[in-house]
Amino acid sequence: MAGESAIPPDAAPLPGPPAGPFARVLGIMNAAGTLWIIGLMLLINADIIGRSAFDAPIAGVPELVAFSIVGIVFLQLAHTLRSGSMTRSDVLLGVLESRAPRVRRALLGLFHLVGGLLMAMIAGKFWPSVAAAWLQPERNFMGNPGFFTIPQWPLFVLVFLGIAATALQFLAGALDDLRALRERSA
Repeated sequence: MAGESAIPPDAAPLPGPPAGPFARVLGIMNAAGTLWIIGLMLLINADIIGRSAFDAPIAGVPELVAFSIVGIVFLQLAHTLRSGSMTRSDVLLGVLESRAPRVRRALLGLFHLVGGLLMAMIAGKFWPSVAAAWLQPERNFMGNPGFFTIPQWPLFVLVFLGIAATALQFLAGALDDLRALRERSA
């Protein structure tokens, strides 16, 4: 067992230069999401303490939590894909690894290509909402007017960037799968 990798080949990170600019951007987005989680935990605990000990809750915590969960997911989505941590059922891929490695790689390539195209389509459909929230922030907000409101455009921009980055990462995976298929056939 010594010398064997603990990470199964299907879960291994997608190839690409680890220090490349795109990988660094994904790493920064992931780190920002992690810091956001820590800040959110501190905010929730402060709200609980304020509510319980002082009968003085922090205004807007439920709205900020709802806002944050969506933002965090999309900030970290592309990095999750790149690192090989995206949830999927890989029973078929495991069987194909030993019996038909080229078919396995082609199936992965199809998965990455379809994922990239779907994310690009979602980004295209979501863009008008981003533009509307940006151009009319007074009409696009979350919360309770008069109590606590937050504009939607920052969240929409983060979601759009996360979708676009994930589309690019899926397409990078498809290109890598195509390169690997060509190398095996040569």
